[in-house]
Amino acid sequence: MTAPNTTAEIISTGTEILQGLYPDTNAQYLSKVLNEQGIQVVYHTAVGDDADALRSALQIASQRADIVIIGGGLGPTQDDVTRDVVAEFVNKPLLPDSKAEEWIKKRLTERGIPLQDYILRQSCVPADSLILYNYEGTAPGFIIPATQAHPCIIALPGPPREMHPMVERDVIPFIKKNYAGAVFIRTHIIHTIGVPESFINTSLRDLFTADKRVTLALLAKVGMVDIRLTISASSSDELNELSETFPQKILKRLNPEDVYGFDDDTLELSVGRLLIDNKLRVACAESCTGGFLSMRLTNVSGSSAYITENYVTYSNDAKIKVLGVKAQTLANYGAVSSQTAYEMADGVRRLADADIGISITGIAGPTGGSAEKPVGLVYFGLATKRGVSTYKRQFYGNRHENRLWSTDFALDLIRRSVLNGLNPEISFRFFNTD
Repeated sequence: MTAPNTTAEIISTGTEILQGLYPDTNAQYLSKVLNEQGIQVVYHTAVGDDADALRSALQIASQRADIVIIGGGLGPTQDDVTRDVVAEFVNKPLLPDSKAEEWIKKRLTERGIPLQDYILRQSCVPADSLILYNYEGTAPGFIIPATQAHPCIIALPGPPREMHPMVERDVIPFIKKNYAGAVFIRTHIIHTIGVPESFINTSLRDLFTADKRVTLALLAKVGMVDIRLTISASSSDELNELSETFPQKILKRLNPEDVYGFDDDTLELSVGRLLIDNKLRVACAESCTGGFLSMRLTNVSGSSAYITENYVTYSNDAKIKVLGVKAQTLANYGAVSSQTAYEMADGVRRLADADIGISITGIAGPTGGSAEKPVGLVYFGLATKRGVSTYKRQFYGNRHENRLWSTDFALDLIRRSVLNGLNPEISFRFFNTD
């Protein structure tokens, strides 16, 4: 079956989404995947864990979309209502699937969880549906092909670690086989740091209108700018060709050192890869960030290859006893000073026998500031075998933001030092770091 201009609606279930407790990242992910297959997402709908609400949303979606994807509500508890509502909607009985049932039993046994009858309701799917087995969890998803009475309905588990593999493994091949998109869309993101939005805008000015198939947007954060490209093409070949050539036009206008990653890359992931590629080890000494930098570095799988020893030296005593900061330095200049940051970085590098020592000391707020040292003032130390340098930044956020931005800057210091042969003296073109 071919369907030019095929449309889709995504229904996300979960009261926690409506309460603002969690962002709807599944809808974001599914939209990206569907756009890349030429499927136009026309609506996002969120409903609570309520059968009547889902029933109403499904009825409306079936009247305005060719494909309806429902995320969540396939678990074993009473508030998991998706399978029952969908079965009722398509007038099909729920039937247990033996393969899904055996998989559920196997998973429970591996986890040492007692088998209870209600858990096995996850193995039930509407009759005549295509079953999507869940190898990362327990509840299978399912696809009910379109008929004259209803659109194609795809039900997927809510946890992203279960949904994403199922989409890649089963849903995308199904869409490629059954739906031909009229317009293929792909989004690329180039992540930059340390360059103002205004400078990037000027550098790329003519590229904003260079090709009608490519839309550029700049998304600015503190110290960072994401360059987002949305590419539209009439075929997958054309989409692939544009995806190769147009980002290169942008990269030629940028300083390579200011680009830290692409698409789903995070700053800590990029730093981790760089450290692994160069066989380097880093050690952290944190004060005002309280271990935030260490957490970000160790968020990356394989970080044991480059993390040696990290310390949270919040008090002056800890800075003296653990890192070897001089008591006289603290007495003369205070904990929030370039002199203390210098000795913290130098001390932690020597203590851990690391290639790079990084330190952070500052005033996260909202209290503790003064006229001389206001809230948001942060000093950084960067130590390598080539020497030690210190940097000063003034942030203007709340406590969490000041801590977050401090770790961004520290990660960028590590990154730029590696790119420059472990030079601790980093030159920033746009931001004052004195």
